[in-house]
Amino acid sequence: MSISFKGFNEQVLTFNTSAELNAGTLVKMSGSGTVAPCASGDKIMGVVLSCRNNVASVQVGGYISLPYSGTAPAPGYCGICAADSTKIKTDNSAGKLLAVLENDTTASTAGILL
Repeated sequence: MSISFKGFNEQVLTFNTSAELNAGTLVKMSGSGTVAPCASGDKIMGVVLSCRNNVASVQVGGYISLPYSGTAPAPGYCGICAADSTKIKTDNSAGKLLAVLENDTTASTAGILL
């Protein structure tokens, strides 16, 4: 039997956007009820699951596997922020403290709890 973290405590909210965003885009708050893509170093509000007509479904809680840039986030708690709008990076001084449950150094992905 293999382990799985998928589906744990997933929380999805709907936000306005100023442009259509692709699934997998890391977002931050940009105004009241509005999100925008993250830039390097931004704290992550969530991850776009879908977007249509400038309205995005954003996962803001629960388990998600995301691509990373740089050093693999180590399992345990560490600071995570955006490397760009599609990848995370470890930054213990500026990142949001998140639980890293697993990492795959071959695929350069990390499973985290938002």
